[in-house]
Amino acid sequence: MSALRTRHHPWVMAFFISVLGLPATLQAAPYTPAQDDVVLMELNERQQQLAQQTRTSGEQHRDEATAIQLAQAQIRYSREQEDPRFLGYAQATLAPFSDSSDPAVTILTASIEQQRHHFSQAQTRLKQLLARAPNQAQGWLLLANIQRVQGQYSDAQHSCQQAAPHLSPAVTILCQASIQAMTGHAQKAYAVLQRLADSNQHLGTDYALWLQTILAELALQQGFADDAQRHIAQGLAIAPDDNYLHLLRSDIWLQTNQPQRVIADLERWQERDGALLRLAIAGKQNGHADANRWANDYAQRMQDAQDNGRTIHLREHARYLLDVAEQPNEALKVAKENWQKQKELADLRLLQASAKASNDTATLRALQEEYAGLYDIPRSNNQHSETPQ
Repeated sequence: MSALRTRHHPWVMAFFISVLGLPATLQAAPYTPAQDDVVLMELNERQQQLAQQTRTSGEQHRDEATAIQLAQAQIRYSREQEDPRFLGYAQATLAPFSDSSDPAVTILTASIEQQRHHFSQAQTRLKQLLARAPNQAQGWLLLANIQRVQGQYSDAQHSCQQAAPHLSPAVTILCQASIQAMTGHAQKAYAVLQRLADSNQHLGTDYALWLQTILAELALQQGFADDAQRHIAQGLAIAPDDNYLHLLRSDIWLQTNQPQRVIADLERWQERDGALLRLAIAGKQNGHADANRWANDYAQRMQDAQDNGRTIHLREHARYLLDVAEQPNEALKVAKENWQKQKELADLRLLQASAKASNDTATLRALQEEYAGLYDIPRSNNQHSETPQ
């Protein structure tokens, strides 16, 4: 699917993958430097290239098709590197075409809103588009994912069904299975997706990566850590530097008391918030010499983000408070705030773990009664099993 037809575009898979475990966010007040020469952050070579392309786009009044391509690259980079600044660059790239009739501009704008957790705004935008252009499978897929993340499962299933006539059967299965996983049918969804993986269909890189990612999460959800590791390895064979899968694997290692493997894998990515948080947790587990530095660097980075008006990830922040700072009451407060915005399995387990650490039996009982069956977790299971942003 394209912007005007139904040819498949891999970039929409990046949006779908990017929010499988994306934490809810807290937006701080914007920060304005007192002087123009204040350095907020240094950019690496690739960042500088994308930033320069953004400036050039504005200066040269770049055509719409090229702007769409650049915005796609900027959004993908933001996801890969956990760098929300590039969502701002993408927004600036698309700004001259805000009144465009091209559905791709609308979908990209909604994806930026979605990644910033402006869910209502993104849903409204997508529904308006789909009312006049119901053949836009990309829009339906993005809408389904937003609805799934917010716990609107019936609506998400409907969106998958609306997308189905314009998708390959394999992609339709992926869309539906991601919802089944959250509605008490994880075992069935896993079996269906495993058959799809075993069929050796040529799915393309992004679709194949999405498949292995969902399989890994489903295996972990059911307590099959070895199977989850196998799917993660298969996903990393497709995309060796995939940030999400590296963090997911690190979370398994943390659960199974293998902090040294986390450190070996993530030490090269300390500029990424998710990696730095897991290094702090791993360092604390095994008494690493850099444990305090990692913890302090993460805390300082979060403070800087608030001071500069950048997004704070609520799930990650709650996890830091629980597992590093050892402030369970504060962790529970943030986890509850996160739960109001996002209702995925990792959010539930973190909320349970925070409630357990805070001895909040009322919250634990309420969660177990209301969500145990829906989320395919046993009533006695209060352990949190994190998934990354």
